[in-house]
Amino acid sequence: MENTLKRTILTLALCVLTVGALSPSAKAQAKYTATRILDLQVGGLFVSDFPDYTRHKFYGYGMWGDFDITNHLGVEAEYHEAADTTQGQYQNIGQPNSTVVQHQRSYEGGLRYFRHYGLRYAPYAKVLFGVGSEEYPAFPPPAPQNVSAGTYDYHFVAYGAGLDIAITEHINGRMDFETQQWFAATNSPSPNNIGGLPRGLTPYLYSGGFSWRFGNRDPRP
Repeated sequence: MENTLKRTILTLALCVLTVGALSPSAKAQAKYTATRILDLQVGGLFVSDFPDYTRHKFYGYGMWGDFDITNHLGVEAEYHEAADTTQGQYQNIGQPNSTVVQHQRSYEGGLRYFRHYGLRYAPYAKVLFGVGSEEYPAFPPPAPQNVSAGTYDYHFVAYGAGLDIAITEHINGRMDFETQQWFAATNSPSPNNIGGLPRGLTPYLYSGGFSWRFGNRDPRP
């Protein structure tokens, strides 16, 4: 409950900051607007994943592509993969020699709304839909339930916000936050609510990286 509350507060704060950046008062302070109709950028990310299914953080990489249809609206496709790199993580459940590394991966696509301020900054908000895959090791006794190692796939919806920063004419930097709601609800197999997913999975990801932007920037007053 506490983690869910923290995630909700963080998501709302990021949305408020993004809306503030996109407000007319902020727009009035911009000296230039960059025209980016039919613009394409492709990039890579370093990912820190808070997976929700375990207390460990996952680390990995991602890729994304944006295609801007108008000056403010575009489509985005993303891929993330992150794994639990903790050593000896399964000793407390009787499986010290497990070779299965728990990880999550996601494939998603959707819409992105953005604004340009000057020639460098472009905050954005996004709504995406996709498929997430969760791979986990076996949980034999003395764990509360006996579950074999395996992989499950779920659909999810994701909300996020971030900032693109133009470093050169063709290279952008990106900072991104995303929270996902996986449709993975299951009943709890134990009275103490251990092992079930009554609210589904709610991972959230922080990421940063760089992209290559195709085309030429066309500033105008």
